[in-house]
Amino acid sequence: MELWQVIVALIQGLVEWLPISSEGQAVLFVYSMGAVPSESLLTLVIWLHIGTTLAVIARYPRDIVGLLTMKDKLLFKRLLIATVGTAMTAVPLYFMLKGSFSTINGEMLNIVIGVLLVVTAIVLYMPTRRDSASEEVERGIDDKEALISGLLQGLAVLPGLSRSGVTVSSLLMQRVDKEAAMKFSFLMSVPAVVGIFVLDVVIGGSPLPVSIIDLFLIEVIVFVTGLLSMEFLLRLAGRVRFWMLCLVLGAVAILFGIPTLFS
Repeated sequence: MELWQVIVALIQGLVEWLPISSEGQAVLFVYSMGAVPSESLLTLVIWLHIGTTLAVIARYPRDIVGLLTMKDKLLFKRLLIATVGTAMTAVPLYFMLKGSFSTINGEMLNIVIGVLLVVTAIVLYMPTRRDSASEEVERGIDDKEALISGLLQGLAVLPGLSRSGVTVSSLLMQRVDKEAAMKFSFLMSVPAVVGIFVLDVVIGGSPLPVSIIDLFLIEVIVFVTGLLSMEFLLRLAGRVRFWMLCLVLGAVAILFGIPTLFS
């Protein structure tokens, strides 16, 4: 296993849940190293997402079982709506990007996401100066919010645009409970990744970007780091106030998007 493979696996696992594009960061790193042909970059990042998808399944086993057995019909309905929305935007973009791979536009969009999150934080903070309880939002996710987050998740096929950034941000800005927003974002990533994996690898027949042994080791690293980073973010969400979470995520998105303005 080569050093670049370890680094790109760590990037995927640590960054996937933040409003930073793990796809964009991974592509920029691998491209700069010249480790794989440019036509294999998209396939590589799809494989990287398998590890973080397994981390979601390991983090929410009861929810996954409830979905597969149809015991949680409401969550199944919400995720189905989100998945349909994702397919509507992701599939056309996938075929457009298969021939040309660019990271610039998506990274710049992350700055917009960050600014919107900061604005949301300010809006949520102002009432707390009068009523400390008014900032906390305990509302769940409805069909409209599931569809919107699904449509936005599909746009994250754009290299550089953060999947978790657009989905969590859209839910937070609609004042959905922060932990519910994160959990839904994590869960809705599973069918999206499975779908794009089937489209690219199974149906498209894209070859493995690295050897089978190296790919297995990469997935192990992605899985472990992805699980740990997910747990950290969930604990952070449970401890900080709603507006503070928006502010932190917004600042991170802006910070990592700024370099693209000068590239």
